[in-house]
Amino acid sequence: MKLNIIGLNEKQALALVELQDQLGFEICIDGTEVEVKCADSVSVAKKDGGYHVTYSRDCELFRVLSELSGIISDGGHKSYRSNLRMLCYMADMSRNAVYNMQSAKRMIRYLALMGYDSLMLYTEDTYELRDYPYFGHMRGRFSEEELREIDDYADLFGIEVIPCIQTLAHLATALRWNAMSKLRDTGDILLAGSEETYGFIDACLKTCKRVFRSGRINIGMDEAHSLGLGRYLGKNGYRPATQIMLEHLDRVVKLCHENGYHPMMWSDMFFRMAFGGAYRVREGEISPKVIAQVPEGLTLIYWDYYSMDEQIFSHMVDCHLRFKNPVAFAGGAWKWSGFAPHNRLSLRSTEMQLDVCERYGLDNVIVTGWGDDGGEASQFSILPTMLYFAERAYSEGHPDDAVLEKRSRECFGLGYEELLTFDAPNELTGITAELGSPKNPSRYLLYNDPLEGLFDLHMDREKVSEDFMKSAQRLLLLGDDENFGYAFTTLGELCLLLSYKATLSLDLRDAYRSGDRVELAYIAQSRIPDIVEQLDIFIEAFRNQWYRENRTFGFSVEELRLGGLRERLLSTASRVQGYLDGEYSKIEELEQPLLSFDGKSEEQLREMPYVCHQN
Repeated sequence: MKLNIIGLNEKQALALVELQDQLGFEICIDGTEVEVKCADSVSVAKKDGGYHVTYSRDCELFRVLSELSGIISDGGHKSYRSNLRMLCYMADMSRNAVYNMQSAKRMIRYLALMGYDSLMLYTEDTYELRDYPYFGHMRGRFSEEELREIDDYADLFGIEVIPCIQTLAHLATALRWNAMSKLRDTGDILLAGSEETYGFIDACLKTCKRVFRSGRINIGMDEAHSLGLGRYLGKNGYRPATQIMLEHLDRVVKLCHENGYHPMMWSDMFFRMAFGGAYRVREGEISPKVIAQVPEGLTLIYWDYYSMDEQIFSHMVDCHLRFKNPVAFAGGAWKWSGFAPHNRLSLRSTEMQLDVCERYGLDNVIVTGWGDDGGEASQFSILPTMLYFAERAYSEGHPDDAVLEKRSRECFGLGYEELLTFDAPNELTGITAELGSPKNPSRYLLYNDPLEGLFDLHMDREKVSEDFMKSAQRLLLLGDDENFGYAFTTLGELCLLLSYKATLSLDLRDAYRSGDRVELAYIAQSRIPDIVEQLDIFIEAFRNQWYRENRTFGFSVEELRLGGLRERLLSTASRVQGYLDGEYSKIEELEQPLLSFDGKSEEQLREMPYVCHQN
């Protein structure tokens, strides 16, 4: 299909060039004329032998252009409006995996094709801060020039890059340096009330103002559990955390206003202080006195990646709307429990959550892609969940499977169900999204010690190896995909490794306890070397994925972990061989009884063995 797009301004024309390989049509001057124009809604209609396209925001223009060839093929007419004022993706840049420039721009293009209007880069200390050289040192921090380049690129597509930082807690990697010690209350919390602290926060805000166009900023302030209990306690004596929090918040909000920012923050601390540490509650409300002290205009972000209970979720939305502040909802695209995402679990919770948001008129939505404990999953493995959020934003009701499949091919060049194959490493017998919480056997069985076997009871021994082999086959079949093949290959090689390794500790224990020296010799001389060989293949695939998507910083953590696993496997083979050769009279770890990791009995685990979720 050849189309001639007219009516674009200079910036939009540049953006179109960036997207031309992903739009499904050829842009040429002798093609069918398509006139684009800003209006009140998104529409496509036939006009004078060509087509007339309208949009209300630039981000909607590129979304409708991604649909255009399909709309034309289906008859050339479509119209809709966005149900949301804000649809934002928040990418975690603070858990070792930091976008390289190629990935940052690639994600921005995908956001444009889906119709997202904003992007947050969650940066605890991964941005350059003048006069604070240890802030983000060796963490892959963005330079000011790089952030400006990302902001400029996003602006081409009408996408607002909203700075997303921390101004209270979650700063352990910055505060661990002695050079930052004057700012420290506890290990990860800033010293509230200190003028040096507010000088530091002011520097953070000024840096963001220099590089980002946005007038909005996310100042964090979540999960400050030990606020006021470190150096603050020694300097000031005990004070209730609520008082410290509100005083600190007031100072930070004033600094935001001085720097031209409208701030937003995660809302959990207000609830935790009111409900004994709990955030999501079925009943109860925040004190009107506390509500009255929250600064006017501060947007509160209700984050919830877990709720499957509509009553709890509805109550929490209602509680937030009782504040005299703007409210946004942040849902989760689960990729933070290992190498593989949990898209199907994310979709199950998101469907209900967005239903409730729609019912309450909550139309500011953020999709979070956290990377807890290493950022191991591919940055693009949660695109199915992100697409679902987008289709909910631009549809009446729930998008059906056919819509999601069509839009996935238009945006990513691969079908929706195929992209959901990213979940395969954890889709073992008995594990479904209906369980209501993430299960990550592909991670805990990878690191399960071959001698100690701390997770030996947390698997279905009869099926686990076969299940991993089936998952490997599904993933490796997609290894040739030009856009995502490298990530499917990484997970495929992981599953292949686990098909060999998962039951190693159990098989080794059985052979030892039964005195089967032939089996012990096979394990030491053949099976473990084969596992190590496959581990090397996985490490190389994982390294290729990391370097393709992220800065090299942070992969050292993965190499240390996987290198430790490799050495432990070799050590195990040596210990078993030494036992066979008479060097040891026994293998002490294998003399110990098996216990579950989480305290459940074997009877409790029998019906549902994969109950353990460990980061």
